[in-house]
Amino acid sequence: MDILSPKQLLLFTSLAERFRELGYSILLTSRRYIQLDELLETSFHEWGIIRVGEWGGGSLEGKLRASVERMRLLLDVVAGERPDLCLSSGSPEAARIAYGLGIPHLLISDTPHSPVNRLTAPLSKRILTPWVIPIREWVEVGASRGMITRYRALDPCFWLRGFKPDKSVLGDLEEGRYILFRMPETQAAYMRAGDREFIELAKKIGEILGGMRLVMLCRYVEQAELARRILGERAVIVDRLVPGASLIAFSAVFIGGGGTMTQEASLLGVPAISIYPGELPTVLKFLERRKLLIHLRDPGAIIETMTRLLKRLDAVRDSWRRRAQNLWRSLEDPFHVVLREVESLA
Repeated sequence: MDILSPKQLLLFTSLAERFRELGYSILLTSRRYIQLDELLETSFHEWGIIRVGEWGGGSLEGKLRASVERMRLLLDVVAGERPDLCLSSGSPEAARIAYGLGIPHLLISDTPHSPVNRLTAPLSKRILTPWVIPIREWVEVGASRGMITRYRALDPCFWLRGFKPDKSVLGDLEEGRYILFRMPETQAAYMRAGDREFIELAKKIGEILGGMRLVMLCRYVEQAELARRILGERAVIVDRLVPGASLIAFSAVFIGGGGTMTQEASLLGVPAISIYPGELPTVLKFLERRKLLIHLRDPGAIIETMTRLLKRLDAVRDSWRRRAQNLWRSLEDPFHVVLREVESLA
């Protein structure tokens, strides 16, 4: 299982834990990456994840050079271990090496729109994806219809099923008395938006919170440094990796520029506003239809909506929680779908 992001770390360790209980031997690989390093060295240290290669930075050329070098290094690891099956969530290196060595590659992903899937989908033996994603979205990036299996769940269900939030993450924060603002992935290959506009938005949000605090989760050092210059003491700037689901669960409202934590907020019944700068991915559109997510891009509309939510926050949170509970009752445990496909390939 090849891990390239914090979301994939949660996904594949949750899968690895259950597969190990069934007697499978698991090899976990990853890379050196600012968004992963601290987690791999602290909370996930005991997993013994092998780090191979590194992230290539914000430029397309840097990403490509890092990918080429990582493929070379990862080949030595995989060829030495000779696994029966390879799983990734869109790793071009893992998919190419598996294909080259004749190892079936199983792709688990809820983001057919991600550029990496034009490289990974055609090389995969199977693609596992949430049921809300139309098959045509995978066909458009090179998959054939017969490769695709869908599970009736969203990806965070893999690690949120049975989740109990941990209050130790709060520090001096008070439960239900802070707004959590997650910066977008502005250095991703698919993102064409800058940090400043989102931090300026956070500043405006901070001005209407009254006695509540604003907590900003930054992805990169550059984001955190700019946030400190613009926000000063108006916000708590978090520039290290923390247990995100617990921090979301205890927040009053979640505002997110990405996908995974926004899904987590919706599933945890926390009022969620997406400020994703482009067209919403299909999974987030589904949550919007279920009234578990509000997608806004205009700063004025965001401030207006936040003002309205804060005026009746208790009632809003209650209704959001009920809708989340109703959604959970309709979902399956996606592990059983993955297990069935693994047993058919391994």
